[in-house]
Amino acid sequence: MSTMDFKPESDTEPELPSKTRLKQEAIELQQLGKHLTTLGSAVLRKLPVTEILISAIEEFNRLPNSHGAQRRQLQFIGRLMRDLDYAAVMKAINDLETGHLRKQKKPSVAKVLCERILESGDSEINAILAQYPQLERQTMRQFYREYQRSDEAGRGKFESKLRNYLQQQING
Repeated sequence: MSTMDFKPESDTEPELPSKTRLKQEAIELQQLGKHLTTLGSAVLRKLPVTEILISAIEEFNRLPNSHGAQRRQLQFIGRLMRDLDYAAVMKAINDLETGHLRKQKKPSVAKVLCERILESGDSEINAILAQYPQLERQTMRQFYREYQRSDEAGRGKFESKLRNYLQQQING
């Protein structure tokens, strides 16, 4: 049999990814792991990741960045992520960031009261005082008047002051 008659069996064997491709995939997993380290534990538990990975991420956040400790931990996180479905994790993160999985928070009582005061003025202040007698009429009226007098740029400051006052008095 001559060398011309020999045909490699590459047609039957699956192609193995190149070293470059394997390294690129490892870097992508590390980058995804780095992104996961910015998320809180509650958010991580909503993602399709293992408990071991969550523990590794929490450990990363506790480590100082001295002597490359975080870099090594990030490599470990990347190694753990090899077993995960990269596309499913990316989709879940995207859903979280676009708000599909995020629960809508109800506005605080102080925010609602603040909006009512700024829309209706004295009549609303009187109604709120009936419900919350610990509030001071004069203080709320002062914030309302300052809000009305200021230009568009300055209104946010007085709205914030009124909301903070209401928050402190109602919850404090």
